[in-house]
Amino acid sequence: MAMPTDSGQPFVLYLLHGEGASAERILLNTYSERLEPAAPVRITENFQLIVELSACEEETGVVLLWDQLIDRDETESEQPIVLSITNNRHILARGKEEYPWRCGIYQYRIIHKGFTYYGTFEVVPRNFTGDQLRSIHDTLNQTLEGLVEDILILKRAVADSEGLEHFAAWRYFTWYKQVEGRLFQAVKAIEHNHDSDLKLTYAVEATERRQTLKSVRWSVAGNGIRYAGTKTLNRRMELHSDSEPNRLIKYWLRCILETMGRALSRMQLDYEELALQYDRMASGIEYDEGKHQEISQLKAVAKVYLDQSYNSIYGRKKSLIKMREQLVALQRFEQQCQRDQSLLRKTLHSPFWQDVSDHVPRRMTIGRHHAYEVVFEIWKRAASWQGSGRGKLKDKFVPVVKPTALLYEYYVLFTAIECLRRLGYESNDHTIAEQLQINFHLGNLQEGTKVSLQQDGRLIELTYDEEIDNHERAALEKQTGFFSTEPNRRPDIRIDLYEVARTGEKLYLSSFILEVKYRPIWNIYSDKGYTATMLQMSRYFMIRHVHSCNGTRTYARTPVHNVICVYPGHESSEPILETGCGSFLQLYPGDDGYAMGADLLMDVLDQWIGSFRAGLV
Repeated sequence: MAMPTDSGQPFVLYLLHGEGASAERILLNTYSERLEPAAPVRITENFQLIVELSACEEETGVVLLWDQLIDRDETESEQPIVLSITNNRHILARGKEEYPWRCGIYQYRIIHKGFTYYGTFEVVPRNFTGDQLRSIHDTLNQTLEGLVEDILILKRAVADSEGLEHFAAWRYFTWYKQVEGRLFQAVKAIEHNHDSDLKLTYAVEATERRQTLKSVRWSVAGNGIRYAGTKTLNRRMELHSDSEPNRLIKYWLRCILETMGRALSRMQLDYEELALQYDRMASGIEYDEGKHQEISQLKAVAKVYLDQSYNSIYGRKKSLIKMREQLVALQRFEQQCQRDQSLLRKTLHSPFWQDVSDHVPRRMTIGRHHAYEVVFEIWKRAASWQGSGRGKLKDKFVPVVKPTALLYEYYVLFTAIECLRRLGYESNDHTIAEQLQINFHLGNLQEGTKVSLQQDGRLIELTYDEEIDNHERAALEKQTGFFSTEPNRRPDIRIDLYEVARTGEKLYLSSFILEVKYRPIWNIYSDKGYTATMLQMSRYFMIRHVHSCNGTRTYARTPVHNVICVYPGHESSEPILETGCGSFLQLYPGDDGYAMGADLLMDVLDQWIGSFRAGLV
């Protein structure tokens, strides 16, 4: 039996947004039969989301197509959700599981009785406003363009592509693949219906047609004397494909081909750098497995230490598998791009286009056939990318931004770098962007990314997302110096302070750790007990440093000066909270774009550095 509706609509859909007492019931009514999206339904990231069919005139119900993220190396596959009277609910996202969307605008479609209705939904950040998130995007892209996007994940485009059209190798080829068919159809049409020019040529023929100065000269030269009385040189006007419109088309095709070459070079460099990281990680895992096998035979080694060692190896193996999948995906995409490039190059080397001169015409003359306009439009859209790094292209699929929690980690890293620069520390040999670019592959900063800053014989190294060794021997052999027996050994940002001798040797002084949490304060701090975050901060104080010189080992058994947990707070809360396990500091974009909390962070760092400058402990 059908459920009648009171709204006059053929069906009524609700979104159940959130859980418990804070759950919200949102009427889904911003759809229409037009492709142009209406005002989007706003949902908050990391919240549970359920769709419910509340009423429907037909027992058959509705079919809902709710957009999901798409892996770049997978084919597009839609999973229709069938809602009926008997099955009227479907869970779109569980809050505690991996969230299926990133912040941005997505599309949904409802199919009912053969009609399709279109609408949009917007995923907004949980702990930031929209302006604050845009400020974070601007800060990251100003330092390292392309850092905001996830190059291996796509979503279906809507009318507003959110300004994420940054030029990149993968982005260019994704766009090109969608216009490739139209491009080659237009090129074939030009070959069969091309604009031609009359071209003056000469041919030796039996019948004299019209004498010219050149034919007279020919008649008294070697060949003319040999053919005297039997043949003559005649002038002829022939249609030829080497016209200005065709030369312009050939120039445009060459521009597209050259951009392909540059994009492929960038992609190959990314692959080579990622492959090197894969080999280094695989070697490190193999080394640690050997050490684990060795110490597991010793009865004196504690079981808890063996378990930590095993868990560390297991976690890195999972990272290695993920990196391998990235390599395979990038290699597969690169091979596809090479095939696209070869096909276009083969077209340009066909007999027809070889007869067309490579000389670029002085004026832009577009041929009469519609195919000339098609090639012009494709070239113009490609050139808009090539020139400025941004375009207005509306592709079928577009990239998505990275998870907000990851973007916040990058934001805190860049803010810490800016704080140290304001204290007078600058990069020497390479700019900050150049140092970051070394470990910027597939759109991500890789683990162990380092930035070095110097001032007056002091060196500061910022290390992002590097796991610390679990034994001093491994730390010495790998020349990292840091080790810890605690389970938490991967701080988000480690800041190390060194004194540089005149010989260039670095003398280690101290470390400072920033742990980044994209969570509200009540999820990470409690004054009645220890949260998981507080325990993690306490364990970072157990990090040690070892240095060996001429066989003599020097230890720093309490090298971590402080651990600060950075979180996106609010102006109504205390800006900094001191506890026995470390400090909690608010850091978020202000209305003017400047990071609120950056001044406090700079003061704390200055006091830390100043204590060594003054000779204090």
